[in-house]
Amino acid sequence: MDLKHVVLVHGASHGAWCWYKVVAMLQNRGFTVAAIDLTSMGRDKTSPDWVSSIAQFARPLLDYLENVNGKVLLMGHSLGGITVSYAMEKLPNKIRKAVFLVSRMPLNNQSFITSIPSNVTPPSDFLFCVFLFPSVSVEFSLEHVRNFYHDCREEDVQLALLLLSPQPYAVYSENLTLTRERYGSVPRVYIFTSEDRVRPREIQELYVDLNPPQEVYRIDSGHSPFFSKPLELTIMIEIIQRRGL
Repeated sequence: MDLKHVVLVHGASHGAWCWYKVVAMLQNRGFTVAAIDLTSMGRDKTSPDWVSSIAQFARPLLDYLENVNGKVLLMGHSLGGITVSYAMEKLPNKIRKAVFLVSRMPLNNQSFITSIPSNVTPPSDFLFCVFLFPSVSVEFSLEHVRNFYHDCREEDVQLALLLLSPQPYAVYSENLTLTRERYGSVPRVYIFTSEDRVRPREIQELYVDLNPPQEVYRIDSGHSPFFSKPLELTIMIEIIQRRGL
């Protein structure tokens, strides 16, 4: 059994590529690391308009986890928290801890959209998105997307601008079925990003208040610490992995 096995799940419109710095740093520290391209993202050439459910979107992650010997530390960034939550329900026996990096943590019968009360949901949830009618996907507006990377190197911003892709809308809107026996059996960890311009501190605090995790950490970064603070994030992952062994 590999006790240093980490699986990384990207957020909306990203792909496995966004973790390239963290993957290299974790591997240098002796970890087994997998960064997953979800369906229609990254190197997966499925059209996002053909992705109509979270089950379809998350299939590459579940395929990977089903073939793991033992349990992994599973981390999701931003919208990736929805995919991670789905995997916790489907394969709790494969996940030692689930880490939500500035991610929504939905409750049963909630979606990304409904996981916090509508009267406090910041308008920025879709401020950065353009709906691609008549398709069923959305993409980030280039005039706003730099808010995701305001503290990142320009080289990484340009990489993201070249590689971002349309996001299937179903992942935002579909309600999840999450049970105490399965989803609830996996310890959850939340990581705050304290300088985030996409998810303000008070909104992240609400995530934690509505569905309290077992552990809470904080990193002084914007929304994309895998670019701006990769070493700090790597060390934090190592600390989280060690706790409870």
